[in-house]
Amino acid sequence: EKNVTSSTSNSDPGEPRWSRVWTLALLIVAVVLGGWELLVRDAGLGPRYVDNKVLWADTRHRLNEQGQDAIVLLGASRMLRGVDVSTLSQEFDRPVFQLSVEGASYLPLLENLGADPRIRGSVIVSIAPTFTFNRSLSQGDKGVQSLYLDYYDSQSFSRRLEQRLRIWVQGRVGFRSPDAGLAIVIPELLTTGSMPAPDWQTMYRDRSVHRDYDAAPVTQTDEAIAARYIEYNNPFTADEFRLLIEYIATIVRQLRARGADVYFVRLPSTGAVRAVEHAFFPREQYWDVLAQGVDATFVHFEDHPELAGYVTEDGSHIRSEASPDFTRALGEV
Repeated sequence: EKNVTSSTSNSDPGEPRWSRVWTLALLIVAVVLGGWELLVRDAGLGPRYVDNKVLWADTRHRLNEQGQDAIVLLGASRMLRGVDVSTLSQEFDRPVFQLSVEGASYLPLLENLGADPRIRGSVIVSIAPTFTFNRSLSQGDKGVQSLYLDYYDSQSFSRRLEQRLRIWVQGRVGFRSPDAGLAIVIPELLTTGSMPAPDWQTMYRDRSVHRDYDAAPVTQTDEAIAARYIEYNNPFTADEFRLLIEYIATIVRQLRARGADVYFVRLPSTGAVRAVEHAFFPREQYWDVLAQGVDATFVHFEDHPELAGYVTEDGSHIRSEASPDFTRALGEV
């Protein structure tokens, strides 16, 4: 006898209906992620950007799109923390790109900009004596900015698209914040029963930095920073400094030949930090000689009283809450 099975009886009544299973699974995931997102945001942990080579390289790529009129900021932590990007952009009605890197030399990027024909706007370079007049710099910064440039130069178009997607997600999804990682949150919940406190440092999309010094785990003092400067102190010889000036002057000539404006600024320092800088790198021996040998505009905070009174107790950095006011004052200068 021949068995004929109707097409309507092919499926087992006990077999799960996969469309419903997937819908339920996605709903559960959405509820879990949504709840986690609300918890993270309520604790003030995100969304938050990460200050790394990805965000830096994206900023460098965006500069290429507006290099004709852009203002580019170069330097180390004093420029990164002290100058507020949005305030400076409003003051001059021009796009501003923050490319400073904590504890790093500006020289690799300055050379990179000098060789890039798209850069025709204004370049503002922060001169911190320990990072400009010191041959032991490589021991302190470990070539960080060179590593960032290597990453920028090696990016394919697809990698750049992936990078921008990651940054877009970082700025909109709280649980992607580094502060909200399970490796941080779970131990804190198990130990204290509450979410961890937000990081005392916040990086914004434009790479401006806000620091809540009152919430810092360790109070940084001017004596501590001065001690580190002394540890790495090894000023250039006269011949070495002359070669450095020639190197900087050559790059500046490249920029100015394309119509770019170049400014070198000495941002404020106080207390023990200022004393060490003055002792090891006297203005008349270093800053003034550099200003004589390079065809650019030089602005030293000592010549402008309106730039005083903004530095934190660490003697080296502008207070985050004072950064917009300081930026306006610097813009006027």
